[in-house]
Amino acid sequence: YAHPPSPHARSRFAIGAFPLYIPRPVTTQAKSAPSTDSSASPGWQAWLVPFLCFFLSGASGLVFEVIWTRMLTLVFGASTPAISTVLSAFMGGLALGSFIFGRFADRLRFPIVTYAAMEAGVGLFALVIPFVVRGVYPPISHWITNHGGNRFDVFTLLRFVVVALVLLPPTTLMGATLPLLAKH
Repeated sequence: YAHPPSPHARSRFAIGAFPLYIPRPVTTQAKSAPSTDSSASPGWQAWLVPFLCFFLSGASGLVFEVIWTRMLTLVFGASTPAISTVLSAFMGGLALGSFIFGRFADRLRFPIVTYAAMEAGVGLFALVIPFVVRGVYPPISHWITNHGGNRFDVFTLLRFVVVALVLLPPTTLMGATLPLLAKH
């Protein structure tokens, strides 16, 4: 039966769009003249909304990991290699996104806008992945079982490639959020 899109996917859009309304904290004083006036420097309020956005996106990322693991174990089974495949593709995507976007986050003029785009992209993938898992994976799983089932290493490698093709794009976007928000 068809599952409706996850409410967490809709929340990713909200989390991604909300920082667009937040101005970047800017000090009004010159750096050479420190002052004891607390109104001149950005306070904790300026960092509260980006921190909350990052916290909520991280929490929803963990929810996505659990949801996608459960969805894919329905297709590939609940064996240790199946769970390890999903987990390694998820963690690999996070590392890849952090590595790629960490290299050029300093050059972005408005990293918070790019952060919002990454969150919106994750939300789009979160809406699409359930349909891909239900429509595309069963025939692929059947093919892998019939053609790679005689050799455990081939079977595991094929399954990893298929899972990675679907999970790497959204998890790469998730991994990009930390360096982008850190530059805000």
